[in-house]
Amino acid sequence: MRLNNGPPALVVALLAGILLPAALSAGDRQPQCGLAVTGAQIQPQEDFGGKHITARGTLRILIVFASFPDDETPHPFWSAHQPPDSMRQFIDPDTLTRSTGPFNLTHYFREMSLGQFGLIGDVLWVESARPVSEYSSSGSYGRANSDLIKDRLDSRVDFSQYDQWSRLGDYSTLNVPDGIVDMMVIVWRTTIYGYLGEASLGYKPAIPVDGKRIEMGFPESFVVSQGSGVTCEYPYGDDPKGVMRTMAHELGHWLLGGPHPYSRQLAGKHQYWGILCAGERLSSCVNAYERERLGWITVPEIDPDRDISLGDFVRTGAALKYHPANGDPFEYFYIENHQKLSLFDDATRNPDDRGVWILHQQLPYLELDNLRIRPSDGNWKWENEGAGPACFGQDLPVFRRGVPRIMTGESHRDQIPTQSSSVNWMYAFKTDTGSVRCGTFLGGESFAGAYDTATVAVFSPSSNPGSNTWNNQPTSFSLEVVRMSEGVATVRYALNPLHASPARRYLGIDPSDAGLLPGPLHLAWGAQWSEGQPLETDVTTSLLQRKIGDGAWEAAYQGGATRWVDQTGQYDSTGSTMIAFRARVHDSQGKISTWSNVLFARASILSGIAEETGNVPSSAGLENCYPNPFNASTIIGFRVARDVLPNAGTDTRNMDPGTQHVKLCVYDLLGREVAVLVDGQSEPGGHTVRFDGTGLASGVYLYRLQSGRHIETKTFLLLH
Repeated sequence: MRLNNGPPALVVALLAGILLPAALSAGDRQPQCGLAVTGAQIQPQEDFGGKHITARGTLRILIVFASFPDDETPHPFWSAHQPPDSMRQFIDPDTLTRSTGPFNLTHYFREMSLGQFGLIGDVLWVESARPVSEYSSSGSYGRANSDLIKDRLDSRVDFSQYDQWSRLGDYSTLNVPDGIVDMMVIVWRTTIYGYLGEASLGYKPAIPVDGKRIEMGFPESFVVSQGSGVTCEYPYGDDPKGVMRTMAHELGHWLLGGPHPYSRQLAGKHQYWGILCAGERLSSCVNAYERERLGWITVPEIDPDRDISLGDFVRTGAALKYHPANGDPFEYFYIENHQKLSLFDDATRNPDDRGVWILHQQLPYLELDNLRIRPSDGNWKWENEGAGPACFGQDLPVFRRGVPRIMTGESHRDQIPTQSSSVNWMYAFKTDTGSVRCGTFLGGESFAGAYDTATVAVFSPSSNPGSNTWNNQPTSFSLEVVRMSEGVATVRYALNPLHASPARRYLGIDPSDAGLLPGPLHLAWGAQWSEGQPLETDVTTSLLQRKIGDGAWEAAYQGGATRWVDQTGQYDSTGSTMIAFRARVHDSQGKISTWSNVLFARASILSGIAEETGNVPSSAGLENCYPNPFNASTIIGFRVARDVLPNAGTDTRNMDPGTQHVKLCVYDLLGREVAVLVDGQSEPGGHTVRFDGTGLASGVYLYRLQSGRHIETKTFLLLH
């Protein structure tokens, strides 16, 4: 299983803590894991445990960090001709040490197995007796490993201590020696081989050592079907946690077998979490299917119409599964609660995205794209905005969320088709407000994926994503998160989907009235977006709310319709005032959906809104600008009050209805005026103004309002 060290291998960059892609050119994409497994077959469902090594008890292994004498390339965690930093923290020497570090393999497998599998061992560093130039040809890692064992390791290591298990066959091991070294991991300080990991030592002849032998193959290979180890690389841009994930992935093949749950072409279509993680190594957290196959947990099928509590999946192993009767024979939805209580709970890169997650598996691992996340954020038609501002020093495709595509769209955890690039993971994203952001969005950064009671509570035939089978056949499966308390999720599978709460709605500009701006705003939150999926038939009432600037949410519409036209303002893309909308629906049982997405629109004329609210502020004030931080421009709101006439006291009836002189300016941190936004007479009421920071340096600025006797100052952050 070669893990590709070319695109999109990840390196750590000291930029806002983001894990950045080292290189993303499509021409360099390679199969990410190098073991060529042919004739993969569906694993019999009665087979549990480790397939080629034990998954229970204690396994002692040897980790060898190896370098070449002529390798002088700078490495942030491994100086030339020296052991790598924190070398001995990669594995515990015994079961009593119980390290808790973020890249400790003993700690990792202890948590993943719920204490049932103890991986311990020894670590050493050696330098090869031969230069790297001798191993520049394809497949040369086998020669390099073989030479290293003979030249450097045989005289230094007692290999007999690493033969404690016998492999009797698939899923059958015995805790007695069999004359073959059980497992070693060789980690090279180089990127010359073009991959990050391979689940063998290179398919060369066996090497006799200390009355034992080191086998160089892998049990599922037709070339050399016995093995004693795996090969990994520690690329110059990698970090300790990254190389730990590579080791765990390759050891995972000895536990779970050769096939991946992704195709070798472009390293798969979907991101997910698992020991056999996808090519970007974004997540190595074990999933429920893997835990069950290894015999670490039993995952029951979910019972209908009763509340079931799920503790944190990593810590407790609690999980559920549902098999759609009209799906493939081995198709399941797996249900896990991730509360990020473990260092290794990396189901998502969003640190705040805690809750119930749904994995959808079509088949056992068969080197096919048959495992994906069903994130609560949904499936979409993504608009490719072309290459935008350089992200991570590269011109990457910029994606903007279009309209929902429940059945035919992709989530942010999938590769997104484009016409111009074959690197279709989302690293550049254009927000609803128009700013372009860079990040590891394919790993969940800044996006929502979990289901909870506050944001998205229902996964059903009417939700986005829907509970269709892998082949888009409708099911009646309806799962609702009914309660979250102290990290414990309570879920319910409603046998009748109408007994669950309504699914969250999507709110957008009515597609039948698209292209009518500038003018009134036509909104819709019903079947216009369902792509033919049925909506709940018992929904009776909708509530639409609107928020102007940083004001409070106020009801805009309540009734039985799922579309509405706002004629109180003149909407257009250049409007100076930001207006937000959201919607929710009620059903005949009195159950309520969670709020929809928030739709932002700009308005340039707000007289209708002012007349509707009829409110003139009794005090002047400066609002928080939106957005903040921002790139290029933001909207600043301010209030102008009626001035109190002389001797009027606090009686607001004795206020001057006339205009006030208002000055609104922007200053840098040295007190220098950089922009005058308002300087003149203004009517009492609420106002907004756009500030354009084009041409100014990134940084913190002050904006100051003077309205009559009222003076107020706030800050914003400009980012380019």
